[in-house]
Amino acid sequence: MDPKLFLTTFTAVFLAELGDKTQLATVGFAAGSGARWTVFAAASSALVLSTLVGVLVGGAAGETLPAPFL
Repeated sequence: MDPKLFLTTFTAVFLAELGDKTQLATVGFAAGSGARWTVFAAASSALVLSTLVGVLVGGAAGETLPAPFL
């Protein structure tokens, strides 16, 4: 694992996600229920799955599209 790439990616995604619609929806779900850990698990799972889709699509695009298109 490349630590620099990890830190760069983590920082970019973390900062981009602060205050976005997903976080606001999660705040709403957590505030409206007494099951904070369930909301945490569900929101985390959804974010992991959507990130997996992005990585798979990005990886495929990187292998098939010419560099000027990326």
